[in-house]
Amino acid sequence: MIMEENKAERIIKKYKEGQSTLSEEQFLFDNTENLKPSMKAWSTFVKNNKTTTPKDFNEHLWESFQNKKNKKRKVLIGALSVAASVSVLMALFLTHPAPEELNYSEKEALLNIAREMVNQTDLAEIEERVIYENDIVIIYTTKEK
Repeated sequence: MIMEENKAERIIKKYKEGQSTLSEEQFLFDNTENLKPSMKAWSTFVKNNKTTTPKDFNEHLWESFQNKKNKKRKVLIGALSVAASVSVLMALFLTHPAPEELNYSEKEALLNIAREMVNQTDLAEIEERVIYENDIVIIYTTKEK
């Protein structure tokens, strides 16, 4: 009896320090006759409120870890694809800048050059022969005199 009390005291000390094993704790809860009243109350409380883990607990935990891992992977892939798209668009924009627009005076100069080219050919000297004509299209040939 004294030996069991000493063993129980050692296990209680280890239990309070968080160093006891499951078998030692089970020994304490099964042998409550030799314990102090406060420890008996604690032992009764633990016995009454003891819960068991579900059978598929480890599988459930593993699935939750995998789901979190997959979510992180999806977010990372999404972020990388957005970054890649932005970099491709920037590269296209920087290597192919918008064509330079002509100002009004340059456009006017080109128009005058085109008018001079048309004036140089005398339209009266060109003979036109209509090959096909309808509401939309006129096909003809020209022959200079």
